Amino acid sequence: MPPKSAEESKRRLVEAAIEVMTSDGIAAVSARAVSQRAGVAQGLVFYHYGSVTDLVAQACVTATRDRVELHRARFDAASSFGDLVQLARDVQEAERGAGHVSVLGQSLVLAQSDPGIGAAARDALALWRAPLRSVADRLLTPGSPFAGVVDAEAFTDLLMAAFIGFELTDPVRTEADSDRSFDAVTAMAAALDGLGPVARRAVAATLRRRR
Repeated sequence: MPPKSAEESKRRLVEAAIEVMTSDGIAAVSARAVSQRAGVAQGLVFYHYGSVTDLVAQACVTATRDRVELHRARFDAASSFGDLVQLARDVQEAERGAGHVSVLGQSLVLAQSDPGIGAAARDALALWRAPLRSVADRLLTPGSPFAGVVDAEAFTDLLMAAFIGFELTDPVRTEADSDRSFDAVTAMAAALDGLGPVARRAVAATLRRRR
């Protein structure tokens, strides 16, 4: 059925671009392939987005925004290291089948040679960074062994690198590899969450001396 509005045409094109990228890879994205999958005229790719590159950029941001929003409530509820590790595990399982993280991964590769895609990839990473910063702030509140010792911005950068990196490398790891990694980090998180007030102060004091 032909699209009823310009907004519907744009939505179809973005959704089709995401589908092509997840199923066939970014190299397969073309005006013809996307328009055929979207069921619209090929010229609408250029009418609405100017170029295939700009369409890919929009698809990268849209795919990421959709996935972040899907998990936002879980990010908002995470208040311990254990919560964060379990969230990462659940997101990894959910994204394994969806394939949308591969859109970001492919965009990051292309960003090295295409400034337009690079800007979109930065915007997409920022979408993941925002909820992770909220989690970092909660984990660094007074009483945490890292409060006043670890910079929130730096901690967020570390969380994002680990979070996104784990998702992007999932295709080359077996399920057993992932389980082993998560089990190890879960044990460490449980140890951190289980520290009593005295132990927390001791850890904080040690970290301050080593700064």
